[in-house]
Amino acid sequence: MDKVMIGKMPVAAVPAVIVGTLVDGKPNYNTLGCFGMMSITKPTVSIMSGRSHYTNKGIRETGYFSVNVPTPGIVRETDYVGLVSGEKVDKSGLFTPFFGSVDKAPMIKECPVNMLCRVIKTDELPNVPNHEIFYGEIEEVYVSGDCFVDGQPDPKKINPLLLTGRSYAGIGEYAGAAWKEGLALIKR
Repeated sequence: MDKVMIGKMPVAAVPAVIVGTLVDGKPNYNTLGCFGMMSITKPTVSIMSGRSHYTNKGIRETGYFSVNVPTPGIVRETDYVGLVSGEKVDKSGLFTPFFGSVDKAPMIKECPVNMLCRVIKTDELPNVPNHEIFYGEIEEVYVSGDCFVDGQPDPKKINPLLLTGRSYAGIGEYAGAAWKEGLALIKR
């Protein structure tokens, strides 16, 4: 199969996440496509956001943020909180907030997965000026009760909203078990 060069923009689907924090004591949310797992051993995530974003102010003030995984069912609200600034628009009533053991980062009941994260480091990329990377140690994870199969969170039931370039999509079909499918190729 021939390959076609399309430039530098990644084509992969990435999770769209809604980051929550308190700014001046009020819940604020922002949608980000720059989210990633950094470590599973000591559960750590990263998010990257423009330094001037109102949400960043709250993360810097509280030292906490939440990562909320939306579904295609709330795509309109998810897109909206990424389009408008909390400095100009009150986004606190758009979702039903709840808090874990620490009341510094609101999580969203309408999202099937929520992670409470404590900032452990703030950084920037040299080639992406005016952006901050927040590294957060995951302190608590919540999953909606109807998203389990055989006692485990099920990706199809969670159905995370994916950002695929310039569009959103839901999750596709099950492809296989992580760290198991490749075992058949290991020479014994």
